[in-house]
Amino acid sequence: MWLRSRWNQLPEAVRFALPIWLGMRLLSHFIAFGVWKIRALPPPIGMRFYEGLEPVVEGLRGALFGVWQRWDTIYYQIIAEQGYAVQKVSAFFPLYPLTARALMRLTGMGTLEALYVVSSLGYLAVLILLYALLAETFDTSIARRGVLALAVFPSSFFFLALYPQSMVLALVLASVFLARKRRWLGSAVTALLAGLTHSTALPLAVILLVEAVQLMRQKTHPMRWTVLGVAGMPALGVGLFWAWRVAQGFPSVSQVIAEDFIRYPAPPWTNLVKWLELLPQHLPAPDWIINSVALLLVVWSLIWGWKKIPVSWLVFQALVLFMTLGLGDVRDPLLSLNRYILMGFSLFAALGWWADTPLKRLIGFTVGVFGQLALMAMFLLWIFIG
Repeated sequence: MWLRSRWNQLPEAVRFALPIWLGMRLLSHFIAFGVWKIRALPPPIGMRFYEGLEPVVEGLRGALFGVWQRWDTIYYQIIAEQGYAVQKVSAFFPLYPLTARALMRLTGMGTLEALYVVSSLGYLAVLILLYALLAETFDTSIARRGVLALAVFPSSFFFLALYPQSMVLALVLASVFLARKRRWLGSAVTALLAGLTHSTALPLAVILLVEAVQLMRQKTHPMRWTVLGVAGMPALGVGLFWAWRVAQGFPSVSQVIAEDFIRYPAPPWTNLVKWLELLPQHLPAPDWIINSVALLLVVWSLIWGWKKIPVSWLVFQALVLFMTLGLGDVRDPLLSLNRYILMGFSLFAALGWWADTPLKRLIGFTVGVFGQLALMAMFLLWIFIG
Protein backbone atom coordinates (compact mmCIF):
# COMPACT_ATOMS: atom_id res chain seq x y z
CA MET A 1 0.00 0.00 0.00
CA TRP A 2 2.80 2.40 0.88
CA LEU A 3 4.55 1.74 -2.43
CA ARG A 4 1.33 2.25 -4.40
CA SER A 5 0.67 5.47 -2.54
CA ARG A 6 4.14 6.78 -3.32
CA TRP A 7 3.76 5.75 -6.96
CA ASN A 8 0.44 7.59 -7.27
CA GLN A 9 2.06 10.73 -5.89
CA LEU A 10 4.47 10.87 -8.82
CA PRO A 11 3.62 13.20 -11.71
CA GLU A 12 1.56 11.64 -14.49
CA ALA A 13 4.42 12.09 -16.95
CA VAL A 14 6.77 10.06 -14.76
CA ARG A 15 4.23 7.29 -14.12
CA PHE A 16 3.59 6.91 -17.83
CA ALA A 17 7.20 7.22 -19.02
CA LEU A 18 8.99 5.06 -16.46
CA PRO A 19 7.48 1.65 -17.46
CA ILE A 20 8.09 2.44 -21.14
CA TRP A 21 11.70 3.38 -20.44
CA LEU A 22 12.27 0.24 -18.37
CA GLY A 23 10.59 -2.01 -20.92
CA MET A 24 12.58 -0.63 -23.87
CA ARG A 25 15.81 -0.76 -21.88
CA LEU A 26 15.26 -4.42 -20.96
CA LEU A 27 14.21 -5.29 -24.52
CA SER A 28 17.38 -3.68 -25.86
CA HIS A 29 19.46 -5.82 -23.50
CA PHE A 30 17.65 -8.94 -24.65
CA ILE A 31 18.50 -8.19 -28.29
CA ALA A 32 22.04 -7.13 -27.37
CA PHE A 33 22.67 -10.37 -25.47
CA GLY A 34 21.60 -12.41 -28.49
CA VAL A 35 23.91 -10.40 -30.73
CA TRP A 36 26.77 -10.75 -28.23
CA LYS A 37 26.40 -14.53 -28.36
CA ILE A 38 26.43 -14.49 -32.17
CA ARG A 39 29.12 -11.91 -32.93
CA ALA A 40 30.92 -10.06 -30.17
CA LEU A 41 33.49 -8.66 -32.62
CA PRO A 42 33.20 -7.39 -36.18
CA PRO A 43 34.77 -9.30 -39.09
CA PRO A 44 38.60 -8.98 -39.07
CA ILE A 45 38.61 -6.09 -41.52
CA GLY A 46 36.22 -4.24 -39.22
CA MET A 47 38.60 -4.29 -36.24
CA ARG A 48 39.95 -0.94 -37.44
CA PHE A 49 36.73 0.64 -36.21
CA TYR A 50 38.01 0.35 -32.65
CA GLU A 51 40.63 3.02 -33.39
CA GLY A 52 43.19 1.27 -31.18
CA LEU A 53 40.86 0.87 -28.17
CA GLU A 54 40.57 -2.48 -26.43
CA PRO A 55 37.34 -4.26 -27.44
CA VAL A 56 35.19 -5.11 -24.42
CA VAL A 57 33.77 -8.53 -25.23
CA GLU A 58 34.32 -10.85 -22.30
CA GLY A 59 31.93 -11.81 -19.53
CA LEU A 60 29.00 -9.88 -18.15
CA ARG A 61 30.59 -6.52 -18.95
CA GLY A 62 30.92 -7.50 -22.57
CA ALA A 63 27.29 -8.67 -22.77
CA LEU A 64 25.85 -5.59 -21.01
CA PHE A 65 28.09 -2.77 -22.20
CA GLY A 66 30.74 -3.95 -24.64
CA VAL A 67 28.10 -4.97 -27.15
CA TRP A 68 27.22 -1.25 -27.46
CA GLN A 69 30.84 -0.36 -28.29
CA ARG A 70 29.96 0.41 -31.89
CA TRP A 71 30.64 3.09 -34.52
CA ASP A 72 30.57 6.64 -33.09
CA THR A 73 30.59 5.28 -29.54
CA ILE A 74 34.29 4.60 -30.10
CA TYR A 75 34.96 8.32 -30.61
CA TYR A 76 32.99 9.32 -27.54
CA GLN A 77 34.91 6.71 -25.56
CA ILE A 78 38.20 8.19 -26.78
CA ILE A 79 37.13 11.69 -25.72
CA ALA A 80 35.97 10.47 -22.31
CA GLU A 81 39.25 8.65 -21.69
CA GLN A 82 41.86 10.73 -23.52
CA GLY A 83 40.22 14.05 -24.32
CA TYR A 84 40.59 15.48 -27.81
CA ALA A 85 43.88 13.71 -28.33
CA VAL A 86 43.51 13.12 -32.08
CA GLN A 87 42.15 15.23 -34.92
CA LYS A 88 39.47 12.73 -35.90
CA VAL A 89 37.47 13.11 -32.69
CA SER A 90 37.55 16.92 -32.83
CA ALA A 91 34.35 16.91 -34.90
CA PHE A 92 32.39 15.46 -31.96
CA PHE A 93 30.76 17.77 -29.42
CA PRO A 94 31.99 17.58 -25.83
CA LEU A 95 29.14 17.58 -23.31
CA TYR A 96 28.06 13.94 -23.64
CA PRO A 97 31.52 12.33 -23.28
CA LEU A 98 32.71 14.85 -20.68
CA THR A 99 29.61 14.24 -18.57
CA ALA A 100 30.48 10.55 -18.72
CA ARG A 101 34.05 11.39 -17.70
CA ALA A 102 32.80 13.34 -14.67
CA LEU A 103 30.61 10.37 -13.72
CA MET A 104 33.62 8.06 -14.05
CA ARG A 105 35.64 10.18 -11.66
CA LEU A 106 32.80 10.47 -9.16
CA THR A 107 31.89 6.78 -9.11
CA GLY A 108 34.92 4.89 -10.42
CA MET A 109 32.83 3.13 -13.07
CA GLY A 110 34.22 2.29 -16.51
CA THR A 111 33.85 4.47 -19.58
CA LEU A 112 31.21 2.38 -21.34
CA GLU A 113 29.22 2.11 -18.13
CA ALA A 114 29.30 5.88 -17.67
CA LEU A 115 28.24 6.55 -21.27
CA TYR A 116 25.46 4.01 -20.78
CA VAL A 117 24.16 5.73 -17.63
CA VAL A 118 24.16 9.18 -19.26
CA SER A 119 22.32 7.92 -22.35
CA SER A 120 19.80 5.90 -20.33
CA LEU A 121 18.93 8.76 -17.98
CA GLY A 122 18.76 11.11 -20.96
CA TYR A 123 16.24 8.79 -22.61
CA LEU A 124 14.09 8.71 -19.49
CA ALA A 125 14.19 12.51 -19.38
CA VAL A 126 13.14 12.63 -23.06
CA LEU A 127 10.07 10.48 -22.42
CA ILE A 128 9.02 12.50 -19.37
CA LEU A 129 9.60 15.90 -20.94
CA LEU A 130 7.92 14.98 -24.23
CA TYR A 131 4.85 13.79 -22.33
CA ALA A 132 4.73 16.98 -20.26
CA LEU A 133 5.16 19.22 -23.31
CA LEU A 134 2.56 17.44 -25.45
CA ALA A 135 0.06 17.22 -22.58
CA GLU A 136 0.34 20.94 -21.96
CA THR A 137 0.15 21.85 -25.65
CA PHE A 138 -2.55 19.35 -26.72
CA ASP A 139 -3.99 16.80 -24.27
CA THR A 140 -2.97 13.67 -22.38
CA SER A 141 -4.21 11.33 -25.13
CA ILE A 142 -1.89 12.85 -27.73
CA ALA A 143 0.89 12.97 -25.12
CA ARG A 144 0.58 9.25 -24.44
CA ARG A 145 0.46 8.31 -28.10
CA GLY A 146 3.31 10.70 -28.94
CA VAL A 147 5.57 9.21 -26.28
CA LEU A 148 4.75 5.69 -27.48
CA ALA A 149 5.46 6.77 -31.06
CA LEU A 150 8.89 7.97 -30.03
CA ALA A 151 9.59 4.81 -28.02
CA VAL A 152 8.78 2.44 -30.90
CA PHE A 153 10.05 4.57 -33.79
CA PRO A 154 12.48 2.29 -35.70
CA SER A 155 15.62 4.41 -35.25
CA SER A 156 14.80 5.37 -31.63
CA PHE A 157 17.15 2.68 -30.40
CA PHE A 158 19.83 5.38 -30.75
CA PHE A 159 18.40 6.84 -27.54
CA LEU A 160 19.41 3.55 -25.91
CA ALA A 161 22.81 3.30 -27.60
CA LEU A 162 25.93 5.07 -26.30
CA TYR A 163 25.21 8.11 -28.44
CA PRO A 164 24.34 11.73 -27.49
CA GLN A 165 20.86 11.75 -29.09
CA SER A 166 18.98 11.24 -25.83
CA MET A 167 20.98 13.91 -24.02
CA VAL A 168 20.58 16.59 -26.67
CA LEU A 169 16.86 15.97 -27.17
CA ALA A 170 16.28 16.03 -23.40
CA LEU A 171 18.01 19.41 -23.21
CA VAL A 172 16.04 20.75 -26.20
CA LEU A 173 12.73 19.63 -24.70
CA ALA A 174 13.69 21.05 -21.31
CA SER A 175 14.56 24.39 -22.88
CA VAL A 176 11.26 24.55 -24.79
CA PHE A 177 9.24 23.51 -21.74
CA LEU A 178 10.95 26.07 -19.49
CA ALA A 179 10.50 28.82 -22.08
CA ARG A 180 6.78 28.08 -22.24
CA LYS A 181 6.70 28.35 -18.45
CA ARG A 182 8.58 31.69 -18.77
CA ARG A 183 11.51 30.38 -16.76
CA TRP A 184 14.04 32.06 -18.97
CA LEU A 185 17.22 31.42 -17.01
CA GLY A 186 16.62 27.66 -16.98
CA SER A 187 15.69 27.75 -20.65
CA ALA A 188 18.87 29.65 -21.50
CA VAL A 189 21.11 27.24 -19.57
CA THR A 190 19.58 24.11 -21.10
CA ALA A 191 19.71 25.67 -24.59
CA LEU A 192 23.40 26.48 -24.12
CA LEU A 193 24.08 22.93 -22.95
CA ALA A 194 22.16 21.53 -25.92
CA GLY A 195 24.45 23.51 -28.24
CA LEU A 196 27.44 21.96 -26.51
CA THR A 197 26.01 18.48 -27.07
CA HIS A 198 25.19 18.41 -30.77
CA SER A 199 24.89 20.80 -33.70
CA THR A 200 21.29 19.70 -34.40
CA ALA A 201 20.29 21.84 -31.40
CA LEU A 202 20.93 25.01 -33.44
CA PRO A 203 17.37 25.30 -34.87
CA LEU A 204 16.06 25.40 -31.29
CA ALA A 205 16.67 29.15 -31.61
CA VAL A 206 13.51 29.43 -33.72
CA ILE A 207 11.24 28.05 -31.00
CA LEU A 208 12.88 30.16 -28.29
CA LEU A 209 12.65 33.28 -30.43
CA VAL A 210 8.91 32.76 -30.97
CA GLU A 211 8.36 32.24 -27.24
CA ALA A 212 10.36 35.39 -26.45
CA VAL A 213 8.45 37.52 -28.97
CA GLN A 214 5.14 36.29 -27.54
CA LEU A 215 6.26 37.40 -24.08
CA MET A 216 7.32 40.82 -25.38
CA ARG A 217 3.87 41.32 -26.90
CA GLN A 218 2.14 40.39 -23.67
CA LYS A 219 4.31 42.23 -21.13
CA THR A 220 5.35 45.83 -20.71
CA HIS A 221 8.35 45.34 -18.42
CA PRO A 222 11.19 47.64 -19.58
CA MET A 223 13.68 44.75 -19.57
CA ARG A 224 11.46 42.30 -21.44
CA TRP A 225 13.63 42.53 -24.57
CA THR A 226 16.47 40.74 -22.75
CA VAL A 227 14.67 37.40 -23.19
CA LEU A 228 15.55 37.60 -26.88
CA GLY A 229 19.06 36.60 -25.85
CA VAL A 230 17.78 33.16 -24.88
CA ALA A 231 17.28 32.37 -28.57
CA GLY A 232 21.00 32.79 -29.13
CA MET A 233 22.06 30.23 -26.52
CA PRO A 234 22.16 27.16 -28.81
CA ALA A 235 24.39 29.05 -31.27
CA LEU A 236 26.55 30.22 -28.37
CA GLY A 237 27.06 26.62 -27.25
CA VAL A 238 28.04 25.50 -30.75
CA GLY A 239 30.20 28.60 -31.20
CA LEU A 240 32.07 28.07 -27.93
CA PHE A 241 33.03 24.56 -29.00
CA TRP A 242 34.12 25.69 -32.45
CA ALA A 243 36.10 28.60 -30.98
CA TRP A 244 37.85 26.18 -28.63
CA ARG A 245 38.72 23.95 -31.59
CA VAL A 246 40.31 26.90 -33.39
CA ALA A 247 42.31 27.79 -30.28
CA GLN A 248 43.58 24.20 -30.10
CA GLY A 249 44.77 24.34 -33.70
CA PHE A 250 42.35 21.78 -35.13
CA PRO A 251 41.35 22.08 -38.80
CA SER A 252 37.84 23.25 -39.61
CA VAL A 253 34.98 20.86 -38.90
CA SER A 254 34.20 20.61 -42.62
CA GLN A 255 37.81 19.59 -43.32
CA VAL A 256 37.80 16.93 -40.61
CA ILE A 257 34.53 15.35 -41.72
CA ALA A 258 35.65 15.46 -45.35
CA GLU A 259 39.06 13.85 -44.68
CA ASP A 260 38.11 11.37 -41.96
CA PHE A 261 34.45 10.62 -42.63
CA ILE A 262 34.11 11.28 -46.39
CA ARG A 263 31.24 13.70 -45.86
CA TYR A 264 30.83 17.04 -47.58
CA PRO A 265 28.62 20.12 -47.26
CA ALA A 266 26.21 20.62 -50.16
CA PRO A 267 22.86 22.33 -50.77
CA PRO A 268 20.04 20.09 -49.47
CA TRP A 269 18.39 19.94 -52.87
CA THR A 270 21.64 18.64 -54.41
CA ASN A 271 21.68 15.71 -52.03
CA LEU A 272 17.99 15.07 -52.63
CA VAL A 273 18.55 14.89 -56.39
CA LYS A 274 21.53 12.59 -55.90
CA TRP A 275 19.47 10.39 -53.58
CA LEU A 276 16.75 10.04 -56.22
CA GLU A 277 19.34 9.18 -58.86
CA LEU A 278 20.98 6.50 -56.70
CA LEU A 279 17.84 5.10 -55.09
CA PRO A 280 16.92 2.49 -57.73
CA GLN A 281 20.23 0.66 -57.39
CA HIS A 282 20.15 0.74 -53.56
CA LEU A 283 16.53 -0.18 -52.89
CA PRO A 284 17.36 -3.55 -51.21
CA ALA A 285 19.82 -1.92 -48.76
CA PRO A 286 18.35 -1.56 -45.23
CA ASP A 287 19.98 1.81 -44.54
CA TRP A 288 18.59 3.25 -47.77
CA ILE A 289 15.13 1.90 -46.96
CA ILE A 290 15.01 3.33 -43.44
CA ASN A 291 16.45 6.70 -44.49
CA SER A 292 13.98 6.97 -47.36
CA VAL A 293 11.07 6.11 -45.07
CA ALA A 294 12.36 8.57 -42.47
CA LEU A 295 12.53 11.34 -45.07
CA LEU A 296 9.00 10.66 -46.26
CA LEU A 297 7.68 10.56 -42.69
CA VAL A 298 9.23 13.93 -41.87
CA VAL A 299 7.82 15.51 -45.01
CA TRP A 300 4.41 13.98 -44.23
CA SER A 301 4.46 15.31 -40.66
CA LEU A 302 5.38 18.81 -41.86
CA ILE A 303 2.44 18.85 -44.27
CA TRP A 304 -0.09 16.97 -42.16
CA GLY A 305 0.84 18.84 -38.98
CA TRP A 306 0.21 22.25 -40.51
CA LYS A 307 -2.42 24.08 -38.39
CA LYS A 308 -2.34 21.25 -35.84
CA ILE A 309 1.18 21.65 -34.40
CA PRO A 310 2.87 24.94 -33.40
CA VAL A 311 4.53 26.44 -36.47
CA SER A 312 7.79 27.04 -34.62
CA TRP A 313 8.03 23.30 -33.88
CA LEU A 314 7.53 22.48 -37.55
CA VAL A 315 10.15 25.05 -38.58
CA PHE A 316 12.54 23.51 -36.07
CA GLN A 317 11.96 20.07 -37.59
CA ALA A 318 12.34 21.39 -41.14
CA LEU A 319 15.65 23.08 -40.26
CA VAL A 320 16.97 19.89 -38.64
CA LEU A 321 16.07 18.09 -41.87
CA PHE A 322 17.79 20.73 -44.02
CA MET A 323 20.92 20.61 -41.84
CA THR A 324 21.09 16.84 -42.23
CA LEU A 325 20.47 16.96 -45.97
CA GLY A 326 23.16 19.62 -46.25
CA LEU A 327 25.86 17.22 -45.10
CA GLY A 328 25.97 14.37 -47.56
CA ASP A 329 28.12 11.31 -47.97
CA VAL A 330 29.70 10.47 -51.31
CA ARG A 331 28.12 7.01 -51.14
CA ASP A 332 24.83 7.80 -49.38
CA PRO A 333 23.31 11.31 -49.54
CA LEU A 334 20.93 10.54 -46.67
CA LEU A 335 23.44 8.87 -44.37
CA SER A 336 22.43 9.23 -40.69
CA LEU A 337 19.14 10.94 -41.57
CA ASN A 338 17.22 8.38 -39.52
CA ARG A 339 19.26 9.32 -36.45
CA TYR A 340 19.29 13.09 -36.76
CA ILE A 341 15.57 13.50 -37.47
CA LEU A 342 14.91 12.10 -33.99
CA MET A 343 15.53 15.67 -32.83
CA GLY A 344 12.34 16.77 -34.60
CA PHE A 345 9.98 16.03 -31.73
CA SER A 346 7.03 17.47 -33.68
CA LEU A 347 7.22 14.28 -35.77
CA PHE A 348 6.15 12.30 -32.70
CA ALA A 349 3.46 14.85 -31.90
CA ALA A 350 2.11 14.31 -35.43
CA LEU A 351 2.28 10.53 -35.10
CA GLY A 352 0.55 10.74 -31.71
CA TRP A 353 -2.18 12.90 -33.18
CA TRP A 354 -2.57 10.59 -36.20
CA ALA A 355 -2.81 7.34 -34.20
CA ASP A 356 -6.32 8.08 -32.93
CA THR A 357 -7.88 4.66 -33.65
CA PRO A 358 -7.00 1.16 -32.41
CA LEU A 359 -6.17 0.01 -35.96
CA LYS A 360 -3.74 2.87 -36.55
CA ARG A 361 -2.08 2.22 -33.19
CA LEU A 362 -1.78 -1.51 -33.94
CA ILE A 363 -0.20 -0.83 -37.34
CA GLY A 364 2.16 1.80 -35.98
CA PHE A 365 3.18 -0.27 -32.96
CA THR A 366 3.79 -3.43 -35.00
CA VAL A 367 5.81 -1.74 -37.73
CA GLY A 368 7.72 0.37 -35.21
CA VAL A 369 8.71 -2.40 -32.82
CA PHE A 370 9.77 -4.90 -35.47
CA GLY A 371 11.59 -2.17 -37.38
CA GLN A 372 13.42 -1.05 -34.28
CA LEU A 373 14.44 -4.56 -33.28
CA ALA A 374 15.72 -5.26 -36.79
CA LEU A 375 17.72 -2.02 -36.99
CA MET A 376 19.10 -2.47 -33.51
CA ALA A 377 20.28 -5.99 -34.31
CA MET A 378 21.94 -4.83 -37.54
CA PHE A 379 23.58 -1.93 -35.71
CA LEU A 380 25.01 -4.23 -33.04
CA LEU A 381 26.14 -6.71 -35.71
CA TRP A 382 28.20 -3.96 -37.42
CA ILE A 383 25.89 -4.04 -40.46
CA PHE A 384 23.96 -0.78 -40.01
CA ILE A 385 25.74 2.43 -39.07
CA GLY A 386 22.69 4.69 -38.84
